[in-house]
Amino acid sequence: MAAVARAIETTPVDDARVARVLLGARTLGRSFREPAGPISELGDGAPGFLQIGRSATEIVVGFVGRPWPGGDPVDAVADAAGWRSFAATDAVKVALSIRCGAAAYGTLLVIETRIACGRDAAQPFERYWRLVRPGSDLVRRSLLRAIARQATEVNG
Repeated sequence: MAAVARAIETTPVDDARVARVLLGARTLGRSFREPAGPISELGDGAPGFLQIGRSATEIVVGFVGRPWPGGDPVDAVADAAGWRSFAATDAVKVALSIRCGAAAYGTLLVIETRIACGRDAAQPFERYWRLVRPGSDLVRRSLLRAIARQATEVNG
């Protein structure tokens, strides 16, 4: 389990190949010009994610914004405390958790996304989510595969 926990912390977003390609398409290539860091700091690599929690076996990154086309930017949330205190009225508040735990067969690696949608953001986000959910599923699987690959390479 230690190798998987380490991989959660250190795997670069660039190793999640499908995620990088889909994010590149979503950002019209802007994300390819940005330096990529570890998933533990960047989430899926989209701008605006920041680390909001961590333990020995889990990293949680968060995002606040209006990700749908035409959604005005939200003033940047600078840190975990700002993310926690943000009241999403016309925006969404996203938490992406990546964690591992012991299982009878080895180590279980889990990714979970939670979204709090402000009342004024519900309708535009619902339309947006219907469109991007299949790609979002692929992004999460890509992140998991990259972390598992890194853990396996480290463990041999």
